Amino acid sequence: MYRALLLITALLLCACATEWHIRRSDNGKTALRLQSVRNSTLPENGLTFIRPSDLRAGDILFSSEGSIRSLGIRVFSNAAVSHSFIYLGDGNIAEAVGSGTRIRPLADTLQETNLTVAFRRPDLTPENIQAIIAFAQEKNGSGYNHLGIALQAPFSIARNACELPVIPRAMRHLCLNALATITVPSLGSKRLFCSQLVIEAFNRAGKPLTTVQPQWVDPSDILHMREDDIATIAPVAKLQYIGHLQCTPSIWNLSCQTRPAPHPPSSDSPPNPDFQAADGN
Repeated sequence: MYRALLLITALLLCACATEWHIRRSDNGKTALRLQSVRNSTLPENGLTFIRPSDLRAGDILFSSEGSIRSLGIRVFSNAAVSHSFIYLGDGNIAEAVGSGTRIRPLADTLQETNLTVAFRRPDLTPENIQAIIAFAQEKNGSGYNHLGIALQAPFSIARNACELPVIPRAMRHLCLNALATITVPSLGSKRLFCSQLVIEAFNRAGKPLTTVQPQWVDPSDILHMREDDIATIAPVAKLQYIGHLQCTPSIWNLSCQTRPAPHPPSSDSPPNPDFQAADGN
């Protein structure tokens, strides 16, 4: 009995959505390929290091750090990231942390993280970006959605039953939506957690990342909305990989380059001491 329960628990924690895709090679041949969720932040065609000057306002950043809390989030979501936030331009980011929503320098964030990767929704207009910035400024100083995180905890485990490899995409999304409706009800709170801030900012800008409720989404869900990945929550548009500001080897990112490719700093951007592979944890 106990062995069966342990086996079921392990299966749920390790659940990984898969889909069949038809791939066409350069020589015109097609092949059927079974693709699974990519839990690493590394792109299939190789890692690219970038500098903060390569970012644009409206870019979505993901990170992890060496804390037990970060590790716990990564284990339960089975992904390399534990946090998501928005680049606002002028070296500043908006994020929701335990103390609430805040705007702070990206440089300060890079001092606390060992993995930071950037993605972009390419169809943002200047008006969309200004709306995202305005939303972040409006929420700056507001409280953290502790209740929302507490409600997400059981959902983050139970949802793996919807993401078993044998479940088709349409059924997977239907299962997740039904489960989230029951376990993560909308309470109308004005407080936000990190991924909720990202989703609601893009909603405010008229460029939603997904149509589901913001409180259902965790950082790994947004990460899986990128190109060449299996989205666990249906995206409206795919995110483009921009590059890594930091990279750390882990069980999700098995290896990282130890130094960035040559990239001259811009005239208005000083060298970034964090622009390198961080020590492993």
